[in-house]
Amino acid sequence: MTDPAVDRDKVRQKIQYVREALRRLADIRARGDDAFLADPILQAAATRWLQVAIEAVIDAANHIIAREGLGLPKTYREAVEILAAEGILPKEKTAGFVKMVKFRNRAVHLYDEISPGEILTILQSDLGDFEDFIGILVKRYLSNE
Repeated sequence: MTDPAVDRDKVRQKIQYVREALRRLADIRARGDDAFLADPILQAAATRWLQVAIEAVIDAANHIIAREGLGLPKTYREAVEILAAEGILPKEKTAGFVKMVKFRNRAVHLYDEISPGEILTILQSDLGDFEDFIGILVKRYLSNE
């Protein structure tokens, strides 16, 4: 089912980056909405941890695509779409993963257009997409260890 060329250690490392970022984001979320909205440092930290988690997802996707010979994505979005087209990511989850990539691009290039409310909404509603991604990689690449 899986190509032995996929480096399990690299996949494991990227999963660990996502998990660490999720722990940090959960700590920030646990402080409460009012504390988050009142503290620009928490907002900046959340944005950065989201970016780290998304970068790890993108890195894992690009590694899998390269090692399984699935193509040459020209964009981060295309990397996610290739994994979905190949059945590695469920098609019904593609929109959530594309949303991640778009947020990452905005955090890097259009950071002044991201509101604290938008970040808070992501913390409240979208972190499960990262858990889904981790679960998919574990099942496909690490479960038979």
